[in-house]
Amino acid sequence: MPDPVRHPFVCLACCMFAAVPAGHAAEDADSVQLAAVSVRKAAPASRDAAPGGGTSVSDDLQLRLRSERRFNVLGGKRTPVMPEVGIPYAFDPKKGDDYPLFVIAEHLEGRTDDVAVATGDVELRKAGSLFYGDKIIYWPLDDEVDATGNVRMLQEGAEFTAPHVRMKMSEQVGFVEDADYLIVKQVPSRFLSKQKLVPVVTNASSNAVSTSAPMMLNVPGNYGLPTTVPATRPSLASGTAERAEFEGENQITLFDSTFSTCKPGDRDWYVRASEMHLDYDREVGTAKDATMWFKDVPIFYSPVATFPLNHQRQSGFMHPFLATSSRSGLDLTIPYYWNIAPNYDATLYPRYMSKRGLQLGAEVRYWDFNSGIPGDPNAYRAEYMPHDQVADRDRYAYQIKHWQNLGQGVSAAFNYNRVSDDFYWQDTSSRLFQTSQVQLPQQFVLAYTPVPWLQTNTQVLRYQTLQTDPKNPVLPPYFLEPQVNLVGFKPDVLGTDLAVIGQYTRFSRPDAGRLLSDLRPQGDRMVLYPQLSLPIVHPAFTFIPKIGVSATRYSLSDQVAGADSSVSRVLPIFTVDSSVIFERETSLLGNGFIQTLEPRLYYVNIPYKDQTGIPLFDTAQADFNFAQIFSENRYSGFDRINDANQLTAAVVTRFLDGTTGAERFKAMVGQRYYFSPSRVTLNYTPLGSTVAPVGNQERGSSNVLAAFSGLVLPRTYADFALDYNFRDSLTDRFSVGVRFQPDLAKVLSASYRYTRDPNNNVAQVDQVDIAGQWPLTNRLYAVGRFNWSFLGKQTLTNTTPGGQLLEAIAGLEYNAGCWTTRIVAQRLAAISGSPNNVLFLQLEFNDFASVGTDPVSLLRRSIPGYGKSNELTSSSLLTTQ
Repeated sequence: MPDPVRHPFVCLACCMFAAVPAGHAAEDADSVQLAAVSVRKAAPASRDAAPGGGTSVSDDLQLRLRSERRFNVLGGKRTPVMPEVGIPYAFDPKKGDDYPLFVIAEHLEGRTDDVAVATGDVELRKAGSLFYGDKIIYWPLDDEVDATGNVRMLQEGAEFTAPHVRMKMSEQVGFVEDADYLIVKQVPSRFLSKQKLVPVVTNASSNAVSTSAPMMLNVPGNYGLPTTVPATRPSLASGTAERAEFEGENQITLFDSTFSTCKPGDRDWYVRASEMHLDYDREVGTAKDATMWFKDVPIFYSPVATFPLNHQRQSGFMHPFLATSSRSGLDLTIPYYWNIAPNYDATLYPRYMSKRGLQLGAEVRYWDFNSGIPGDPNAYRAEYMPHDQVADRDRYAYQIKHWQNLGQGVSAAFNYNRVSDDFYWQDTSSRLFQTSQVQLPQQFVLAYTPVPWLQTNTQVLRYQTLQTDPKNPVLPPYFLEPQVNLVGFKPDVLGTDLAVIGQYTRFSRPDAGRLLSDLRPQGDRMVLYPQLSLPIVHPAFTFIPKIGVSATRYSLSDQVAGADSSVSRVLPIFTVDSSVIFERETSLLGNGFIQTLEPRLYYVNIPYKDQTGIPLFDTAQADFNFAQIFSENRYSGFDRINDANQLTAAVVTRFLDGTTGAERFKAMVGQRYYFSPSRVTLNYTPLGSTVAPVGNQERGSSNVLAAFSGLVLPRTYADFALDYNFRDSLTDRFSVGVRFQPDLAKVLSASYRYTRDPNNNVAQVDQVDIAGQWPLTNRLYAVGRFNWSFLGKQTLTNTTPGGQLLEAIAGLEYNAGCWTTRIVAQRLAAISGSPNNVLFLQLEFNDFASVGTDPVSLLRRSIPGYGKSNELTSSSLLTTQ
């Protein structure tokens, strides 16, 4: 019988190198015991040289050799494999001695507690480390491996292929020579990670809440459309190195090396450097004497460069923005980002516009739980252009935004915005502010909450009003100098709920400038509105009667001659809100649902009082929609309170998923019924009117509101809204939209909106909006948007005939795997003057850097459901076979 030690393809379990004793071995039905060998003890061998060919296995070494069909010996188990990348789990190497060692080889020699030498198609596995090679030497006391000949090392999410590897596994220290490498790490998806500041925890916490208004076709996540990418995705680094040194866990230094995020064998771009350090603890790479190559053409050189190994914040130059527009010409911005601290950062935006000249922008952000609103950190932003060559003057814009918790229920907020001139936004297309506001707030707020049920605040609010169209001047709103608010709500007081609203405001008239002659009155307004309600709430129904008294007093100045300078108004208000919820199980198209039927009645009674002598400081007609239809006053603000004897009736039906309870679609219809005509209007006649007030158009019943939203087909979402005037058989408002999204980066949407002006019975809005992103090939995607108005340009007095293009976007996105290029053209209608044309051109090297102007924010804003094609796929790049 041949010597079993030299029998080919024998599997040896080295229990002398493991924490599991040989006596604990588990018998396996698929195993066949070959031999138990006892040999003579020999002297230890040098670590720097392999044992000689004449050295035999020690007499004291008890070996149990098993020829196995499964890799499961001596009670050990094969290291589980990560499903995402196909490599062993990254066990803590410092605990490596607690795990057994497994070796598969054609030949093995060694001595107890000293050294083992395996040759011939060797596989060595311990915890999260796996080595393949022609010859592997292992020193158990130092937990050190030396592998030569066709070596592959898989460890800690990395694979190195080289002729020679030396590694001390317990300390993750060693080197590789003449290596090809592939490193795979899980990183946050950029779609979900926006480089937000991290707050610093303090003893106090903020109770501020930020909200945002929904956009059309902003589909809720529970409707089942693929609108988001996974929270994490694999990010790879590959390349070559003459020598790679491992300097501890997650620390690698490469010499005379290349680096790329492309797959091995398909490196369209790479960075070549004399020395490169990859710090996966800080997620930062540093390269010396670095040249970047794209398609074998050098495109960039730097003596020292740093780059991120994931999407986390890092100081350094960001990718430049390069664009061209009809207003500014060639436009180049090279931002520099400074990551000061986890909750502080700053960005400089030096910018050059060929038609206008140089501009410098800066942004500083900071946030902790005593300073800054969650999701909206404090910020200082400023832009300055010393000399605009087109406008022939200095130009600037700045914003100061700060919220501060002062403790003891006191907080303060400051929001100040200003630009140098009316046309700043249109001319500069600011990257910092990205807004087209014509009313820029300048506000200070001091808030105090002495008890949980009572809140007070004082604010001073002014506006800078931009007059961007001389033919359509904008009337500036009143300044609040100051406004004091008090809101209290005390539930369950002897079975009732108590509430109070109080407000004092001084309205001052701003200087409207050269375009307007503003003769509006100024003055003070005091409001007090106590309320008492008796809620009866049950899981199946609610019934809430409420009574209140609204008292308002005005002290006015700059009135016309003969008008009263003091006006008061006291009105009782009575409402009843009731609703019922019915449920039933049903099926639709073979799917089980829970259908609800939710009727609601809301009654309001307010007596009439003539209010034509009260000026309109902050009041306007509220939008008529499903939110406003259940309110007691159809006017915003406190300057008008409608008289009412009316009942609102509405019903909602929802279809909920029978398994998850998620809402799949809903429909609703509602209408308001008037038992007497409402006579309060927005007319202001300070000297009184000789005409008796009559009921306005709201007689009998209001318009009918109807709406629907939800999944109408698999992967197809639709919404519909209608405001119909049955009295005149006219549609006042109508909108419909549909969105088809079978997969990420594969979406088509279309919508239509119509709004009629009730004053002159003409359309105010009549628009169609078509947008989409669709693959033309496996790598090439088309993106676009077409927003068309069937109306011409509108002024205060007329509408020019014909339609006009509001916005058009057309572009291509090519995803080559490890790099992506985008070319996007945008044409945007201007309020005045000619349209603005912008060209975006970007080359993005995945998970590394990009050059050009980034159109992604524009595409996400303009195309519902847009997704970056290079963030959609993941693949297993490392294997154990």
